[in-house]
Amino acid sequence: MSDGQRLGILVKRFPKLSETFILSEILALEGQGKSLSLFTLLPPSDEIEQADVRRVKAVPEQLEPSRWTELLSHLIRQPRAAARAIWLSVKYAGTGFGSVLGRGVDLARRIRAQKVTHLHSHFADMPSMIAEIASVLSGVPFSISAHAKDIYTTPPRALASRLGAARFTTTCTAHNADFLKSIAPDARITKTYHGLDLTRFDTEGRAPSSEVPLILSVGRLRHKKGFDTLIDACALLKAEAVAFRCEIIGYGPEEDALRRQIEARGLVGIVRLSGKQPQDEVLARMKSATVFALPCRVLDDGDRDGIPNVILEALALQTPVVSTRVSGIPEIITHEKTGLLVEPDDAAALKVALLRILTRPEDARAFAAEGQSAVRREFSLPENIRSLVSALDQAPLRETIYILKGFPRLSESFITNEIRILEQSGLPLRIISIKSGDKLGLESVGRLISPQHYLPAMTSLSGSALVPWLIRNSVYYMPSAMSVLRRRPKSFLRTLKRTFRMTQDYRDETTGRSRKVFIKEFLQACWIARELLKLNTAGHLHGHFCHGATTVTSMVSALTGLPYSFTAHAKDIYQSDLNPRDLLPKKMAQAQFVVTCTQANHQHLSGLQPGGARDLHTIYHGLDLARFDPKSKPIQSAAPVILSVGRYVEKKGFEDLIEACGKLRDAGVAFDCQIVGEDGPCRPAMTALIEHLSLGERVMLKGPVTQNALKQVYSEASLFVLPCRITDDGDRDGIPNVLAEAMAMQLPVISTRISGIPEIVTDGVDGVLIDPGDTDRLAREMKHLLTHPACCQRLGEAARKQIASVFDSSRTTLVLKDLFLESLNGTRAP
Repeated sequence: MSDGQRLGILVKRFPKLSETFILSEILALEGQGKSLSLFTLLPPSDEIEQADVRRVKAVPEQLEPSRWTELLSHLIRQPRAAARAIWLSVKYAGTGFGSVLGRGVDLARRIRAQKVTHLHSHFADMPSMIAEIASVLSGVPFSISAHAKDIYTTPPRALASRLGAARFTTTCTAHNADFLKSIAPDARITKTYHGLDLTRFDTEGRAPSSEVPLILSVGRLRHKKGFDTLIDACALLKAEAVAFRCEIIGYGPEEDALRRQIEARGLVGIVRLSGKQPQDEVLARMKSATVFALPCRVLDDGDRDGIPNVILEALALQTPVVSTRVSGIPEIITHEKTGLLVEPDDAAALKVALLRILTRPEDARAFAAEGQSAVRREFSLPENIRSLVSALDQAPLRETIYILKGFPRLSESFITNEIRILEQSGLPLRIISIKSGDKLGLESVGRLISPQHYLPAMTSLSGSALVPWLIRNSVYYMPSAMSVLRRRPKSFLRTLKRTFRMTQDYRDETTGRSRKVFIKEFLQACWIARELLKLNTAGHLHGHFCHGATTVTSMVSALTGLPYSFTAHAKDIYQSDLNPRDLLPKKMAQAQFVVTCTQANHQHLSGLQPGGARDLHTIYHGLDLARFDPKSKPIQSAAPVILSVGRYVEKKGFEDLIEACGKLRDAGVAFDCQIVGEDGPCRPAMTALIEHLSLGERVMLKGPVTQNALKQVYSEASLFVLPCRITDDGDRDGIPNVLAEAMAMQLPVISTRISGIPEIVTDGVDGVLIDPGDTDRLAREMKHLLTHPACCQRLGEAARKQIASVFDSSRTTLVLKDLFLESLNGTRAP
């Protein structure tokens, strides 16, 4: 929060021994100079209090359950807000609405009196319910910190309603974020790990007992922690005469049942329940433990842990951890790297994992070191608290609306990667796709959290008379058009007039027929405009590819008054029929800024406008370099593999590659060639050429694969070849992403001197460049590389360095983010 602002924090109880993450968050916020008001629903219930509680400056205030005179005042002064508060109380709490409403009224009174400017509620159940009611009555925005049980045991419809009302919701695992997004796709949801104050986790003095090894576990004695499974695993260890001790620190409703289980398994004196302990004592026990075990499970009612803080604490103290594949735990415990994971309720597997740590100290040390590094890298409290503070400090940022022809598409994974990075940087996005994507592209979407909208399907306009076509498609699109006409009549009529003019100005040069497609795009723009006007969250529009999607984007801009930009790629730039005559320069002039993905494109686009383009930026697509990391060791095969990837279209030059493979075979070189890609118009010619050259046993056409599968394909290849061409109609690639991916995977590459390819490949330095169509040179270069492994290694290593230096999407995409922020913040000239 900025100076002069006050943050209200609402929790169930404070302090609470098992919620050290809330205590750490409050101390971190106060440490940054934030003014806090702390509100609780219930009094503290723990006899033991953490020492750090005394450092908290804010004094907890417990809400009172009944302020009926205050509610009457609301009914008189703001009847609509009061009526909504009553309705929400009944909706969420049913017959218990009185207690919820009373506390909401009292909270609204307190936050107004203390001039709280934002209210942040911990847990998405009762606290967020009351926070929403207080927000309605006070006008103060609220946010939610969602954790575990509160997410999975709250009825989804009620939870989705609260998430939609909150300014934002932060949650402590990516697993939680995915679930919340699935039930509330339009809500703004971010992942913020709890984080640890790592200055308190000094590994000096760490001394696992040299006597009997200690298995330690910590947590509330509840069924979801899986302590009964741990006790059963201990019984199996005892049966194998393994020397160990086990201590379970915690309290809760299952204590008696666990004691009976310990007795029944003959583990008295070996397994001990030691009750509540202050955190300093817990950390001291972690330092002396040989292994930390927490075999969590998911209960029948959905209750589960997120990432238990005690796992992070153990790792921070270099104590190896064994846990289960539940909820967010695999986000910190990577099996065989930062610890060991087993399935829930599997005592036998847990026994095996514990035995490995107890008997193989070299594995235990490796897991502990990697685990500590992961915690320091991902779970530092200052880093994670900065993310929360940033969300709290920002006035709600308007959304950037991505308008795409189809999403997701396997061949456009760079767009998905771009969106993912923008999301991770905190930029609110919304995706609107004119058509659905493809099934293989769905895998690349991964954990996107941006809301996604799809336009109703339209029938084809090609070869159809306009009026019958309009009638067939009116059911979905005419209501949208009429809605925009009512809300923005001048903009609607002006854009409609411009649309009809475009149908005539850009007539088909061959047939002289008017271009009816603009009427179709106008109706699509009306559908999008209605949605955006209804949501009232948009601040900037961005189209990908400078023909159809950008035409629609420009119309949405005209209808709504929102600024727009677009990214121009390759075919969309150079094929004149996609942007006839002066249409592309006009769209560039109307756009707030234009982005393209190569310097070659930049030069071409600059030449379309007198004096050069006004606000044109070259931003390489970039790659997720962590995803395309080099193979650790070569995979040996009977013959070296030449790989090419791309849709079966003329501009990829696959027929040149096949012809060169024939010459390579005739030169006596052993090889296999794989061409992986989506089907396209050139497949029949490619198949015929393979048959003509008798290459059926050497050259294989393989269908498309997912991004994850493609990485494996790269790792099995010896050489990557993509002999791109410029087609007669001007179509060409920019910088093919598959070429960059191969280079990132340390493959030697051969490609051609066209478009943007020479911007990332320097001939003889980090790859080989030839002229398009030169199949003799292509065959010679393939032969040279396949018979000179040292040269392949040198080019591959240089290729990886080149991609890392110029094509890292974590850097390139942030340049685009800055352009969006300038528009959203009003600092970019119109």
